Amino acid sequence: MNNIYTLSADFGTSSVKIAIIDEEVRLIKTAKRDYKLKITDKNKLEIDMVELEKAFFDTLRDVKEYLPLVEAVCFDAFAPSFVMMDEEGRALYPIVTHLDRRSRAYTKRIIEEFGKDNFLNITGTLPYAGGVTLTTLLWFRDHRSKLFSKVRRIGHLTTYLYKKLTGQWAIDQVNASITGMYETITGTGWSKEICNAFNIPMELLPPIKEANSTYHGLLPETAQNMGLKSDIPVLLGTQDVASALIGAEVNTSGQALFISGSSEIISVLTNTPITNDKYYLRASGTKGLWQVFSITTGGFALEWFRREFYKDMSKEEFFQEHLSDLLMNRCETGGVKFLPYLTGDRQSLRKKKGTFNGLTLDTGRDNMLCALIEGIQLQSKTTIDRCKKIIPMNKTIKATGNLVENNKAYLGIKKKMFDSFEIEVIDNCPLKGNALMVKDLLSKIK
Repeated sequence: MNNIYTLSADFGTSSVKIAIIDEEVRLIKTAKRDYKLKITDKNKLEIDMVELEKAFFDTLRDVKEYLPLVEAVCFDAFAPSFVMMDEEGRALYPIVTHLDRRSRAYTKRIIEEFGKDNFLNITGTLPYAGGVTLTTLLWFRDHRSKLFSKVRRIGHLTTYLYKKLTGQWAIDQVNASITGMYETITGTGWSKEICNAFNIPMELLPPIKEANSTYHGLLPETAQNMGLKSDIPVLLGTQDVASALIGAEVNTSGQALFISGSSEIISVLTNTPITNDKYYLRASGTKGLWQVFSITTGGFALEWFRREFYKDMSKEEFFQEHLSDLLMNRCETGGVKFLPYLTGDRQSLRKKKGTFNGLTLDTGRDNMLCALIEGIQLQSKTTIDRCKKIIPMNKTIKATGNLVENNKAYLGIKKKMFDSFEIEVIDNCPLKGNALMVKDLLSKIK
């Protein structure tokens, strides 16, 4: 084995997946572990850090024969994934996920005190709960003051992981642009205007670095615990969508990527930073380009519907047999429509909820399931229509994620609903994107 291997990790909302990847960006071996999304009430959705770390170390055991040969480590994670840390980088509270809505009231407060257009023109988005970190930070400061007094740094999961692996504080531009405290339009750093307006100490915020060129050596003790060589390069992690864009080779204005997993996501690259309160404008990781980004509930909605309406079927029977047969051979909504806001709408100031419309005594659960799957696509369709007014759209949209990679029937519904585009499926885009960044980095530092 003379190959140079990279350990790539993708931390999602419900699981972590890792891969050993060679110089040709081929996945040699993969492993995956789930972790639970803790729902303490209808608005608080968190992930226990100990459980997440255990899941990660469990995956390492599955690829242990390759670990001594790994020459670099890279990772990505979902965002927002708010983490409060002490001076040593220890997490003081579980990860507050993008599905969390406890800080909803702060959206209105921020807009009233700072101004809607002013905030939008700095950050590229509005301060939607679950869409930016700022609202969550303010909620904890006001409602958990004793806990917050111990906080020395805040960040996303990538900041926590980078500190744990290398001992260094950092956050990349993409994650920074998801905080609601970054000057996304100009890319010039943390917004002093926003931080001063809401009395946020700038020292709480980690240094902003470029993900594809920032690295430090793996700490000896951590390397020993992971079964890796010490001091090998660890690349600064980025948001999972940014990694997926790189892995799918979506790198020019007008190109787009679907991610169909726990959430249904569309990311369209643009060289024109035009803001809109109906989507997020985020950094992309590629200089001169921004993401037009929108998201709604995807696989989580399917799992909820299966759990509540198909209790007579096992999970395997539902996803591997019934769903495929239904979508391929007899997908009829019967006039039912579904609005996919089971966790609210992260692109709206209104408090939306999921809704089925058009139900009759003839409506069956299969009709509702088909309507749910079609409804999941609505956010992406609306975002694409808005992008068409800003930039010329490429006629091919790349797609990745479990629902399109492993379910041809789901992909078929998506192709039908987006029939003016070609949809090209590429598997494991985040893992591959991480490895591509490592490959580029190693070529520069050799």
